[in-house]
Order: sequence, then C-alpha cells, then structure tokens
Amino acid sequence: MNGYFLSEEAKERIKKIHSSSALYNEKAGKEHNERLLELISHHAGEIKELYDANDRHFLVETGDLAVLCFELMLEHKESIDSIMLKCFDRYDKKLASLLNKEVN
Repeated sequence: MNGYFLSEEAKERIKKIHSSSALYNEKAGKEHNERLLELISHHAGEIKELYDANDRHFLVETGDLAVLCFELMLEHKESIDSIMLKCFDRYDKKLASLLNKEVN
C-alpha cells in the first residue's frame, strides 16, 4: 500500500455525498453530526439483523455504514486515509499482542 486507503475517485465521491448529505440535513433542520450518528447506529443494528437472517444484503449495508463513518470523519475535517492507516496500525498492534498472549 502506498500510504493511501482510498482512491482519489472514491474520496471525491465521498466528499460529494457528504456535501449533499450536510445540505439535506441543514434544509431539514437536522444537526448533521447527530444525524450521522443516528444512521450509524441504525445501520449497525440492520447489519446484525440481516446477518442473523443469513441475508447477504448485510454486506451492502456494511458498505453504507462505512460511507457514514467516512462522512463523520469529513464532518470533523479529518483525513480518511490518515484515520484508517492509524486504525490499521492499532489493529496490527492489538492483534499481535493478543496472539502473543494466546501463544504464551
């Protein structure tokens, strides 16, 4: 990996989605940050329900959840790439630690 998580095209599409989403919520009189958090919670529950029902549509809903999470990062003026690469490092370290404990 070259230090980037998303392609430039994907980043531009997420920015466009975020812009439209923020505009919609503003016009609807909803606080955008709160609405994103509500939708994230809703999608997490929906993913679990679909997974439990063996409905593979849970994978599409997982993608929707990722877009909402990326929007939340943009809402707080954070780089999706930077956040994701930081998370990858955290997961690598945590899993290495857990595996090391399991082996010893």
